[in-house]
Amino acid sequence: MRISDTMIELVRLVAPHNSNPVGFLYGGYMLNWLVDAGTIAAMDTAKADLVLGFLDRMHFVSPVKIGDILVYRAWAVNAGKSSLTVLVESYVKEPEEVRLATVGRLIYVRVGKDGRPEPLGVEIERGDGWEASLHDAFSAWRRSVEPALRGEGFVHDLPPLSALMSMPEDATSTGTMYGGRLLYYLDQFNAIAAFNFSPKIYVTANVNATAFRRPIFIGDIVEVRAGVTYVGTSSLEVTFDVHARGRAGERHVAEGRSTFVSVGEDGRPTPIGAKQFGDEEARRRKEEELKEARALKALKPKNLDLRRPAIVDALAPADARTS
Repeated sequence: MRISDTMIELVRLVAPHNSNPVGFLYGGYMLNWLVDAGTIAAMDTAKADLVLGFLDRMHFVSPVKIGDILVYRAWAVNAGKSSLTVLVESYVKEPEEVRLATVGRLIYVRVGKDGRPEPLGVEIERGDGWEASLHDAFSAWRRSVEPALRGEGFVHDLPPLSALMSMPEDATSTGTMYGGRLLYYLDQFNAIAAFNFSPKIYVTANVNATAFRRPIFIGDIVEVRAGVTYVGTSSLEVTFDVHARGRAGERHVAEGRSTFVSVGEDGRPTPIGAKQFGDEEARRRKEEELKEARALKALKPKNLDLRRPAIVDALAPADARTS
């Protein structure tokens, strides 16, 4: 199976109830829909149930307005023993152009009824041209995040922020909370953490190193702990931990980082007005994120007729640019 054979497409119309206070698409909906596209691609490729295990380098490249038509595309790029790496992109479809809106990387895991990983039984060819470039880039990324996948989260003493009860509307057919739904709530909670630090209007810029460790069941109380761990001129980073308690006891279920940008009523970045801080590791992360964000903003998807991802043009090898 080639990467191009796994592509799926999903279309969403942005309605007023999907917007944030300044009239752009609320980040929680964007994340939920991205996971929808990734999940469909993963399950269609594996012909089995898979759950979201990890999400990283999820960049919000350009704003999306009420009335925009969003096209989501997802590709299965690498297959492991029980996991599948998926690329998801979304685009705003306009009369004169196609604009890249978001790009993200997700890892799905096939699990059995006991919640343990099961063999995937899928092979994805490396191929040639752009498929080989994408395959190699994602293989390198997958190796780089292996420590985060096998670890047990960040070492942070984060304050309790909010809690919710996992309801049937939040769950999959397996009775566990859907990863996209959890991200929908987390985007709002993390924005509250940012607002508590410095009262501004915030929009989501990226989501990184988000690991889903254990399932959340219907009826569980889900507690979110979050705090600001980096502050720049107009952006800040919120680190979060998620814990659940219920019939399976109390356990740590997820963690990650979100970056928000302070904006004015016109949607343009504005200074946060707080003292900048962050350790050397946080500063390094921000430099890498900004570098990748600039490269993604420069991409100009030609059209949606090709089955090739836009991110391919941000990969250095010249053969990645052949269709």
